[in-house]
Amino acid sequence: MSDILLWKQLKEGKKSALEQIYSTYISSLLKYGRKFSRNDQVIEDCIQDLFIELWKNREGLGMTDSIQRYLLVALRRKVIRQLDRSKKWVSDKEPTELDFEVEVAVDQKLIALELSQERAAEVKVAMENLSKRQKEVIYLKYVSGLDYEDIGEIMELNYQSVRNLVSNALKKLKGALLPIILMLLQLDNFSF
Repeated sequence: MSDILLWKQLKEGKKSALEQIYSTYISSLLKYGRKFSRNDQVIEDCIQDLFIELWKNREGLGMTDSIQRYLLVALRRKVIRQLDRSKKWVSDKEPTELDFEVEVAVDQKLIALELSQERAAEVKVAMENLSKRQKEVIYLKYVSGLDYEDIGEIMELNYQSVRNLVSNALKKLKGALLPIILMLLQLDNFSF
């Protein structure tokens, strides 16, 4: 079923549409939310609130051609607001500069691929050298499989800024590390 039809059914009040949206996207929402906070309770609460609000406000929702993009944008905003409230901190940081943690669990994958521990360390160091925004844009592009327009909407950046972030991140990872990173990102159960 297309996103447009499923979204229309949600707006019409069909609970089965909400259930299908939830079951389709819960895994990617949890993964994405955990990049901002390791507190699973906060992430789960934000996702629950998101779906409650979707249902309550279903009639007033605008149309979307990408449910995933809509949910990721909404979740990102909810998590940022919740973290701001829970930490009660005043900062000059823009929301896009909040922590976006990437834990690269490449050791097992590299061993399985018969690559050396030394190479695993190089990959980990290269990923750690990326800025938080670069980590997030790489995650959205290569793990979530989103296009530049969707990433721009999620991160509240224009198209060219997203392309520049991806380009600069890939330049930092270029050389021998790039083929390994891209290969690992294509693996289904890669823990990014």
